[in-house]
Amino acid sequence: TNLLTGTVPTELGNLQALWDLDLRTNLLTGTVPTELGNLRALKILNLLGNQLTGTLPTELGNLQALWDLDLRTNLLTGT
Repeated sequence: TNLLTGTVPTELGNLQALWDLDLRTNLLTGTVPTELGNLRALKILNLLGNQLTGTLPTELGNLQALWDLDLRTNLLTGT
């Protein structure tokens, strides 16, 4: 817990070698950026316990190395 506020920075999508993005239990708002779909090396994406809204971007389907995705306890919509 870092009590980060604001939105998930789109610039994170530029970190091509990033393999673990853990932003759980903060106060992040807004949508999940489409740019996260650029993180080809990403294995772990943890956004649990924020206030993220909207639907998941289809670009997350590009994360072929991803094996752990946690989006619980947000305000996401869709199926």
